[in-house]
Amino acid sequence: MIDTWLVAALCFTLLTFGALFRVNRARTWYDGLVAAVVAITLAAGAGLFLSITLGNLLVLDGTIIAALTAYLIVIALAKFPGGDRE
Repeated sequence: MIDTWLVAALCFTLLTFGALFRVNRARTWYDGLVAAVVAITLAAGAGLFLSITLGNLLVLDGTIIAALTAYLIVIALAKFPGGDRE
């Protein structure tokens, strides 16, 4: 039987890779920051779904810690804009 939560985790993982591709191809600094926030959010969703699939709360704890750390890094980077990438 196909596990619905596992399929959702795989779909969110693919969407995360798409958002990471967008981070790399962003034309402006702020566009890259928005894409990074979207990628973090999608990756956190994938971690949540994987935690539900495995029935393991350690996966969820690791996801929360990684997402909060990534958000803090994005906030720190947003304070010091690097200019346009054109």
